[in-house]
Amino acid sequence: QTNIGVDADLYKGKLNVVADYFVKNTNDMLAVVPLPGVVGFLPSATNVASAKNSGFEFALNHRNQKGLWNYSIGGNIAFIKNEVTDLGEGGQPVATGSVFGIGDLVSYTEIGQPIAYFYGYETNGIFQTDEEAAAYTALPNAQAGDVIFVDQNEDGVIDSEDKVMIGNPHPDFTYGINMEASYRGFDFTLFLQGSHGNDILNGVFRYDLNTTNLPVAALERWTGEGTSDWYPRISHSDPNQNNRISDRFVEDGSYMRIKNVQLGYTLPESAMQRLNIGKCRIYVAANNLFTFTDYSGLDPEVGTRGTLEIGIDRGFYPSARTFLAGINVNF
Repeated sequence: QTNIGVDADLYKGKLNVVADYFVKNTNDMLAVVPLPGVVGFLPSATNVASAKNSGFEFALNHRNQKGLWNYSIGGNIAFIKNEVTDLGEGGQPVATGSVFGIGDLVSYTEIGQPIAYFYGYETNGIFQTDEEAAAYTALPNAQAGDVIFVDQNEDGVIDSEDKVMIGNPHPDFTYGINMEASYRGFDFTLFLQGSHGNDILNGVFRYDLNTTNLPVAALERWTGEGTSDWYPRISHSDPNQNNRISDRFVEDGSYMRIKNVQLGYTLPESAMQRLNIGKCRIYVAANNLFTFTDYSGLDPEVGTRGTLEIGIDRGFYPSARTFLAGINVNF
């Protein structure tokens, strides 16, 4: 790992600046490399993979005092680029990440690309008429209301050769903002954190079963010419395989969350002497107060399930919004 950085205190410690550029190469990572079927057994994880992470991190913090006011405000931001550099002998790509109802594995790891990017079909709207569907010979079973899948290599057939990168689960940057202030006996803290530029594969719903609940977007499905150019018709047989893995299921996972906010009051010393106590602080607080995002799922912080399954939302319990109130007393 190589780091070039600056850590500086300016204006008598009122301003702190930290900047760091880094390049980290990780070797001998565990990966399950595919084996030919004739071998007769499933492959095991071996130390064959390598990856490179490079980026820039920057933090700025300012603190000051004016009369009875004390305050500090700071923030940090990190830009990280991830790239696979080796997958063992042959460098064969690794497919991972099964999702019920979508079919095929949804994540792909190959040399020169980010780890576990989303891999599937690019779409180009909805067939509005049967004549339009019949003219697109690459999808012989399509009809009005079905999804138009792009024939990337223009060979007249939609198959696995037409799959491309349809999303990247790694963010362009992550950030955090913190603020603190106090005046007389009052104190206030606020912490915000967020992520920008990462994609999420929304695999919460079972599109292959017509007896399960569907997202509210199904109310805006295609029901006739001009009614929808994104959500296809609902079909019991689905001859066009509208629910195969495609960019229809990939959403922008960027968000900003008010992670923590707290307001407190410490009783004055004269009151504490009368009560014969050392210190008494009353406070109210909230965690995960608000989340600002365009993601349609329950929570944009979907996390990972192993190194090669990143940003896949299969349904999980979201971060709870909690409200707290308390009294801290020192005798």
